Amino acid sequence: MKNEHESTGDAAPRAPADAALERALDAALTQLLVAPGPSSAFRERLRAAIARSDATDIGAQRAQLERELRAQMVELNSGYVRLQRRTLAAILGGAFAAGAAAMVALPWLQSQFGAGSVIAVPVVGAVVGLAIGASQVINRLGPARL
Repeated sequence: MKNEHESTGDAAPRAPADAALERALDAALTQLLVAPGPSSAFRERLRAAIARSDATDIGAQRAQLERELRAQMVELNSGYVRLQRRTLAAILGGAFAAGAAAMVALPWLQSQFGAGSVIAVPVVGAVVGLAIGASQVINRLGPARL
């Protein structure tokens, strides 16, 4: 005869005697059921893999890895030098452009602001520099996704 928990499919609360019975059953099954060992085919494949790994020369592998490392370092350094040259060119170009713009704009700024142009020139330079920096960030990272 089934109790009401079994008829509804609910798990019945376990009594301490049930837990002890389960532990005893688990212990008996562990003694009777022995896990199988690795097959002979597995052992043969393992021996073959060990033999293949011994056949490779560690010195040759090391020399090959060192050659690859040197090639990667040369490529990395050449990229770094290119980046330095581009950065230097951008700084020099920006400095010459700022100087040319100041030469053109300074007379106009003095006529518009008078003595205040001494403050206006650095402020305009700072705004232009921030705009250039922001454009570089946007170009590298992409526009913000809202």
